[in-house]
Amino acid sequence: MRVTISGPPGSGKTTVAELVAESLKLKLILTGQIFREQAKEAGMDVLEFNRLAEKDPSIDKKLDAEMINRAAESDNVVIEGRLAAQLLLRAEVSSFKVFVTAPARVRAGRIAKREGTDSILEMEKLIKREESERKRYQEFYDVDIGDLSIYDLVIDSADMTAKEVAKTVADEIRKMRL
Repeated sequence: MRVTISGPPGSGKTTVAELVAESLKLKLILTGQIFREQAKEAGMDVLEFNRLAEKDPSIDKKLDAEMINRAAESDNVVIEGRLAAQLLLRAEVSSFKVFVTAPARVRAGRIAKREGTDSILEMEKLIKREESERKRYQEFYDVDIGDLSIYDLVIDSADMTAKEVAKTVADEIRKMRL
């Protein structure tokens, strides 16, 4: 079983992906971690690297190819990433597609707590980052990241713990396996 877990920054998708992979004993691919590593290697923060990626599609193409290849090589994997579901769908690699979301203020607060920063500052950064990504995904992929119609399961994590969200996802997957 391949599972994609997508969602905006701060939604909890990475933690949920980790918990689902652990619960179901599946391999884990964190697309955002790969992107952050690439940004660090380039000597940039994520926002700067996003801006560069707006002008240089090779950044995303390299990341995408690696993610698709890893996912296609395994039937037992959780792939976490903003475009994971869309990219696997286009590559005709089947997956159970999950989207985890929460209101922007909640997500900014989570990011601020994780990073040890101010939630107002993180909200400003979040708005800029999401606009950068929205523009890039539309221009380079013809993907409207606001269109959730391709997902098998959409969960608002605002009033749930990551464990509760992961349990919901894992329970749905177990039902499908029966």
